[in-house]
Amino acid sequence: MRHASFGCVFGSEPFADDPPRTDELAFTQAIQSVPAKYGRLDALILNAATLHPLTRITSTDTPLDAWRTHFEVNVYSLVTSLKAAVPSLRESPIGGKVIFISSGAAVGGVAGWGPYNASKAAMNSLNR
Repeated sequence: MRHASFGCVFGSEPFADDPPRTDELAFTQAIQSVPAKYGRLDALILNAATLHPLTRITSTDTPLDAWRTHFEVNVYSLVTSLKAAVPSLRESPIGGKVIFISSGAAVGGVAGWGPYNASKAAMNSLNR
């Protein structure tokens, strides 16, 4: 059986052109195409992350877009992935699985990484 992941297929041809995680329609279509192309979807590994831009909360001139970037990639893309994958995962004959990959920054935080810390904490809450 072939295994799909974005950007590559283990032991086979490339799966997709690695659609941007913030392009909801393209990302949804890519995920929903997996069962037709590979027969089924058995698991979803959520490992999206961005550190850019590193932003300190104490900076009064920190643009809100810095926060949006982190939440778009580190949280909202996971919601998009789940919405797109859950119907196929429920049909998996071996029981669909979702694996969240997070960061210690979600719990302990890292100085200067305010948006990243908060977005990874949101991911952990989503997982609960």
